[in-house]
Amino acid sequence: MSLQIAADLNPRLSPGAGVVLAGDEEFAGLVSRWREYHAPTVAAVVQVTTESDIQQTVRYANEKNIAFFGRAGGHGATEALAKAHDAIQVDLRKLNHVDIAEDGKTAKIGGGASVKEVVDALDKAGKRTVTGICECVGISAPVLGGGHGWLQGEYGLAADQVVSARVIVPSGDIVTVSEYSHPDLFWAIRGAGHNFGLVAEWTYRIHDANPRAPKWSYEIFVFSGDKLEALFALHNEMQKTQPAHAIHWSYIIRVAEINPDHPIIWYAIIYDGPEAEAREYAKPLHAIEAMSIQAGVATTHELAALTFMDADGPACAYGQTSLRYPIGLKTFDVPAVRKVYDFIDKSFREIPEIAGSFFLLEGYPTQAVQAVDERSTAFPHRSDDILVTSYVQYKPDPRIDPLADRYGRTLRQILLEASDDPGRLRAYVNYAHGDEDLREVYGWEEWRLKKLRELKAEWDPENKMGYYVPIV
Repeated sequence: MSLQIAADLNPRLSPGAGVVLAGDEEFAGLVSRWREYHAPTVAAVVQVTTESDIQQTVRYANEKNIAFFGRAGGHGATEALAKAHDAIQVDLRKLNHVDIAEDGKTAKIGGGASVKEVVDALDKAGKRTVTGICECVGISAPVLGGGHGWLQGEYGLAADQVVSARVIVPSGDIVTVSEYSHPDLFWAIRGAGHNFGLVAEWTYRIHDANPRAPKWSYEIFVFSGDKLEALFALHNEMQKTQPAHAIHWSYIIRVAEINPDHPIIWYAIIYDGPEAEAREYAKPLHAIEAMSIQAGVATTHELAALTFMDADGPACAYGQTSLRYPIGLKTFDVPAVRKVYDFIDKSFREIPEIAGSFFLLEGYPTQAVQAVDERSTAFPHRSDDILVTSYVQYKPDPRIDPLADRYGRTLRQILLEASDDPGRLRAYVNYAHGDEDLREVYGWEEWRLKKLRELKAEWDPENKMGYYVPIV
């Protein structure tokens, strides 16, 4: 089948595009994924260079009844991907341009650009915008699911930066979506977009760099586990007056060089403002005895490295099993966080294979996120103030899979049972494990799923794009 795909499709593609097959040297690198667990199986990779290439590939796949999906960063990690058998992978990476408009208010960004490419290009021009955090992730996937980022307190979610998009819908047609063109589809791609098409290009809002602070200010604290209650009680207090330009970012993680026996709590204040202001804001944390404190300023790239989210860091390591179980919260229930810590500590001793995992607690500011009408996009979780997920990471081993799955689910359940609404999990789609109830991912309001299903029936009645938390 693969040879036939190449023979049929290559003549339909533009110069510079092409079909890569399993016997080709570059194939393994193109299909490698951040999470190999429940990965799709790929018959051919089509490296596209134009939106017409995407269109021709999708139309060909439909003609031959071959599954297809898009890839930029390769970080998609959800159960439904495993349903893509002998599929065509539409590789978007060569669509990585970042072209800033003359007025400096928007940029046209290729659907295959990475977060790092976008951040670097804008930084050189004295600009910035809301993107995902991890540098090696594609720009598009976070946007399609809403997109949390460092600057969301000031400008909103990544999805809120979208002015328009060029989308190849599952039929192979190319449409421009915006507030004025196919507005219902525009609504859907900002929060549930993985179900509706492949984005060739975004027109995206960008913003001037901060004239008061060209670099981020930060202060990183390392605490031992016995400081957990004091730390997260203080977090809850600071959250009440958290400014739009301050992020609380933390991990529960074992670092053998610091404590070989028990996890530590790595807790950072990340501040879009002058260093002196950041020090003043973080001052209450100094009342809790820390094992170490590190303070300074950083570019966005340096900040990614400091938070282990850079392209060369552990968050970008490919080829391992990586499981996530997200939950959105209003505030931390401190006794529940203690239970989480103790369960992590116990599990790392009992299952040493997963001891390289970490537990991520993202405390973003939400002022600009919550200023947007919650009905205006498909993203359903604007009222959450905290995003938490386990990153269960280990060398692929089917013996460990059920243990790791139970571990991740237990951690989430502990927090859910102590949350503001224990009967209604709120799970961020871009972190979703993939077997959550659709209401947990796309919103508990009945109208949301009803609208999404109606749009799915209109734009993708055969569910061609059903490999990432599918609506149907």
